Amino acid sequence: MEQLRDLGIRMAMYEPVGDDLPMAAAHALTRGVDSPSLRELAGLSKGQSREAVDLFRQAMDELGSPVPDKSAARLHLMRQAAANILAGKGDPEDLAHEIYWQACYSERPELRPVGDRFLELYAGWGATYNEAEEAAAAMKAAARSFLSDHPA
Repeated sequence: MEQLRDLGIRMAMYEPVGDDLPMAAAHALTRGVDSPSLRELAGLSKGQSREAVDLFRQAMDELGSPVPDKSAARLHLMRQAAANILAGKGDPEDLAHEIYWQACYSERPELRPVGDRFLELYAGWGATYNEAEEAAAAMKAAARSFLSDHPA
């Protein structure tokens, strides 16, 4: 189901995913995720992108996890980056920049201070902190605070 949600996020961000949808549907079916539209989607070929997108949206509705709008997708990507900071997955500077970037283009004004905080951490990574551990701790504290203030 996670792969399907990720495709929904990519779709909300206007990434071309149509050709990936039939195979993703087939994989989901083999893992026990099922809906009428998902079965139909799994039977499409790569050249049927428009039909695949429509069926994917319908399948996600049937599965109770509709494709989000762009603003909700950006919030999801911010949460994902913050979770990766806490888990120690990926480069913290890159993840902080991702959070900043998504906040800047979000249509949610309440996310602007979050983006500003991560920009401050990103920009000051080498200059502000004397030790990498101190910088990492500040980044993790900001990520923890963000996830607490903006639950899924």
